[in-house]
Amino acid sequence: MSTLPLLKLPVLCINEILINMDIISLLSLISKRSKRLVRTTKTSLTGFNIKFYKDVTEVQFVTSEKKEERSWFFKIEEKESSGGQVMEMRYAWFVCFSKCPFFFSFKDDVIHSYHSANDIQQSVKLGVEYLRDLFAKPILEVFLFPDDIPYPFYIGFKECNNLYMKGEKPMRNEDLKNVLENVLIKSVCIIQLPINADFKCNNNALKFNEFSSLSEAGGHWITREVLLSLKCSRIHLQHTLLDAHDFMAYFERWYYSNDKQFEVMILRTDKTFNGLRLDGFHPIPWDTQLRGQHFL
Repeated sequence: MSTLPLLKLPVLCINEILINMDIISLLSLISKRSKRLVRTTKTSLTGFNIKFYKDVTEVQFVTSEKKEERSWFFKIEEKESSGGQVMEMRYAWFVCFSKCPFFFSFKDDVIHSYHSANDIQQSVKLGVEYLRDLFAKPILEVFLFPDDIPYPFYIGFKECNNLYMKGEKPMRNEDLKNVLENVLIKSVCIIQLPINADFKCNNNALKFNEFSSLSEAGGHWITREVLLSLKCSRIHLQHTLLDAHDFMAYFERWYYSNDKQFEVMILRTDKTFNGLRLDGFHPIPWDTQLRGQHFL
């Protein structure tokens, strides 16, 4: 049976076909000629989630139903096959604007691309840039598991809504500094990994709505200067070296300001917390009736 080329159909027919395709199918059929059509097609895609591991990076396609449907896995290519290893069929697909080859396998509605250990992070960067250029959607959530990730380490994007970092080993100071200073984190930043006590960064870059530093060995870098630079509505800090005087400096500044965004601070320190004086502020005893039902 003969087939009719997609691009020879009327425009409305092409749009109807593209709208009813899933994201992976759109990517598998993309070409220079059809890229413009895909770019202007309305899909259920709302953005991307990215998960960084030491040997694989996963880019998830998030739909309007808040589902993580379909993924693109960037993997390190195995140069030598073991006895039980199965090689997958794959073909070359070129990212147009970068002229950088990607070797793909489309299987079970998932993309697998293969890269050398030396260029996988740069390939992730190019891939994410390509997706954002094609669909014009934001990066929603980033999960960074930096333990044993090869260096140099590239993030590959400049902004995201939420960033979560978790690990058992401290990141190199320059890499953590690069993440916090060069990635605009619009809403939530949660750090659950050890941080070197001598770590420093530009405090003006810490512009999150919610900030948490939760590691047992990750709070000593948060000095009084860092605390006073935070403009977050929610702050949760554990194992800091902050004392009552540091807290009072933050509290008094907020109390006498016009800040109506601040909601809650949870501060746990490794020092003796003496000298806390709140009597002069006429505190009101806790009353659940005075708090919203969602107040934490």
